Amino acid sequence: MNFGETMTKILLADDMAHFLDLEISFLRRADCHIITAENGLEALKLTKTERPDIVLLDIEMPRMTGIECCRHIKNDPVLKHIPVIMVTATTREEESRKAGADGFWRKPIREEDFLAGIKNYINIRERQERRVSIGIQVDYEKEGRVICAFSKDISSNGMFIITRDTLPIGKDLELTFFLPEVEKSLTVRGRVIRELRDDQDGHYVGGMGISFIGLSEEDSRAINNFITESTQAM
Repeated sequence: MNFGETMTKILLADDMAHFLDLEISFLRRADCHIITAENGLEALKLTKTERPDIVLLDIEMPRMTGIECCRHIKNDPVLKHIPVIMVTATTREEESRKAGADGFWRKPIREEDFLAGIKNYINIRERQERRVSIGIQVDYEKEGRVICAFSKDISSNGMFIITRDTLPIGKDLELTFFLPEVEKSLTVRGRVIRELRDDQDGHYVGGMGISFIGLSEEDSRAINNFITESTQAM
């Protein structure tokens, strides 16, 4: 994926889907693009093509371990400046450091420590916009089918929708929804910036974080009015 933007890129690599989803949830307020890999070889390829600002690697992954991936990154003169953090349940810190890892974090890791740790290596902003929790119907298309989903929350810049029919990060889509407080139906463009898959144990349904693209002044005003009306009603 190439978004053509200067927003911070973070590469997360782990073969356990539920832990990737957890890391993504930790970054929900971070102003960044998230790239994911499920094995070390894929992580190395994405590092070469995407040039992320930081790479977070699990150690025990198929096709190539995190340590091997780290070693390749740090031996590449073009990539070696990228901070590489090992996020793992193992005790292989000395081996990770010898491979060039800049940091070594043990699982489990707390949300506040995760984002604070990343800030030790790169500059990253946290979004401060008002976000309103609201469950409204949101329709979009996937492979020619209209998918009916529901929002979890909305802000002036985007929304999170709960759905099993997720789209890949970086995918553009059209969203149609109705704002009850201002009695306004909107059809807007968006881009997937986060993908949260279903929890394997069935504790929650996944969804997508959507960033609005090119909102008209009228649509932007309607969304902001909705947020204001909803906030005042609380």
